Amino acid sequence: MKTKLLQQKFTSLIELLTLAAVSGLLAGFIEVILLGARKFMFGHAILLGARIVWMAAAANLLLFVGAGIVLATLMRFWPKLQSPRTSLTMFAFLAVAGWLLLFPKIQWYASLVLAAGLAVQIGQRLAKRLQPATIKLVAKLATSILILLALGCEGWLHWSEQRALAALPPPKANAPNVLLLVMDTVGARNMSLYGYHRPTTPKLTAFAKRGAMFEAAISTAPWTAPSHAGMFTGHYPHEVSSDWEKPLDRRFPTLAETLRGFGYATAGMVANTLVCGYESGLNRGFDHYDDYSPSASELIVSSSLLRSAIHSAPLRRAIGNQEIVTRKSATQINQSFLNWLDESPEQERPFFAFLNYFDAHEPYLPPAPFDTKFGATVATHYRARHDLRRSFRYNRERMTEQENLAEQAAYDGAIAYLDEQIGLLLDELERRKMLENTLVIVTADHGENFGEHGHFTHGDNLYLPLLHVPLLMVYPKRIPANSVISTPISLRDLPATVFDLLGIGEQQQFPGASLASLFYDDSEPLVSTVLSEVNLAPIRPDKYPDNAKAVMRSIVRPPFQFIQYANGREELYDFFSDPNQKNNILNRRELNRLIEELRCQIEEAD
Repeated sequence: MKTKLLQQKFTSLIELLTLAAVSGLLAGFIEVILLGARKFMFGHAILLGARIVWMAAAANLLLFVGAGIVLATLMRFWPKLQSPRTSLTMFAFLAVAGWLLLFPKIQWYASLVLAAGLAVQIGQRLAKRLQPATIKLVAKLATSILILLALGCEGWLHWSEQRALAALPPPKANAPNVLLLVMDTVGARNMSLYGYHRPTTPKLTAFAKRGAMFEAAISTAPWTAPSHAGMFTGHYPHEVSSDWEKPLDRRFPTLAETLRGFGYATAGMVANTLVCGYESGLNRGFDHYDDYSPSASELIVSSSLLRSAIHSAPLRRAIGNQEIVTRKSATQINQSFLNWLDESPEQERPFFAFLNYFDAHEPYLPPAPFDTKFGATVATHYRARHDLRRSFRYNRERMTEQENLAEQAAYDGAIAYLDEQIGLLLDELERRKMLENTLVIVTADHGENFGEHGHFTHGDNLYLPLLHVPLLMVYPKRIPANSVISTPISLRDLPATVFDLLGIGEQQQFPGASLASLFYDDSEPLVSTVLSEVNLAPIRPDKYPDNAKAVMRSIVRPPFQFIQYANGREELYDFFSDPNQKNNILNRRELNRLIEELRCQIEEAD
């Protein structure tokens, strides 16, 4: 009987590929269900956008059809493989392995062994029961579902954005635009704008002359999530919910949603999709938020199997490719912003745009010619860990001095690339005659360590290489050209400053102080201290139990920086006379009164 042909041999390549396509689509649909359970039932971030509802099936469709083509080729040499049971077993193995790999607590080799055992049972049973007519019917139904999901998802994303724009109130006449450019992981000390010996930022150096350059801007935190939360809400890390796996909640208004209330069109273009994607809560208030953009790389990581394969550390080391698969370049971020400007139906509205650049983040892999601009390229055959949205080198503390210098040269090259791309963007906005009525803010969330005090990368300490960040503000109508502000300030003051400069509402909507008065007189500090802090527990789960607190705090009061660790240990540095912070002067008697005052201020922060 024809209805039992699956127990015999495939009569055509089409039959085999149809079975492969059906298997891939069904595997993708179930993968989405499992991801949904992880996200909505267990509260885990999946680091995948809304398009995963159709991209998982599309990616698995391509993967399984490719596997089917390989199997068909092998069948020509080994006819025994033409048994449908063999094909069903292989496709079942791929599907089950993909589902099990979604659960990181199951070791990958255990997932493969378990998938193999289940696949044998599934293949045997389906081969006895499945009919060709059923496969064709399921193929048509699954394809229709894929098309409907893709069209529905894209339609919903477009409709929701248009609805948000239509609900905006009328803006104030001639209200200025706001452009916030955040260079992820770019410390001030590596910028020639701040006296660095390498010419890393010639474009920004020139641009700074058109407005104000802050010599001592201090981040509220040494890593991305709480630092961005501070820039958006004006609050310190201990006041907001942002942490490693905790999003920014709705306790405090954000700059984006507040500007929306004044009629601003809002857009965010994000390259750091590990920490700044929509699941971080930083998207609140943005009508358009471009984080997980549709692309070939996003399609690849939409399949659990493909994602695991491309993140294989031994494979990456063997081929010498340590790049984050989905990393978006500054060129792409700029183009995304310009496309939004061109396509926005609300051309007459002022806008608030947030551009997050990720090019200087580890791994440091700037494009040519910036990869060799300051020295030899980084040898990329090192041991590293690759996850969705990140890649980091193992045992950086064991690098040779030459390897560490090569990493620094590549990092500086990445900053130089960023400088060029930001310069090109500003030139384009100048060509469009938009800069005259735009408040441009250029800053960073934190810096980077290259062995100082035994630390590498960022997040685990509060020394100035991480906290001292660039800050430029240019707005010809309110900010005098060639302004240089030496007073130490906190990035938490940005929201209040924006509202003061725009003149559209009360700056008191946000905590912190407006920096505008410093443009004319910076002889008196706005606040007596500048606070920064970090809770190490979420960053180091291997060292601290769940829900533990290991809060380290820093206070900058020129010329001193005071650091208090979670265990009570303290350090004090004079960063004017000791910019590299090598001499802890905590035991100097003449500073006892100052130290007691700083301790009290840290206690008040709680």
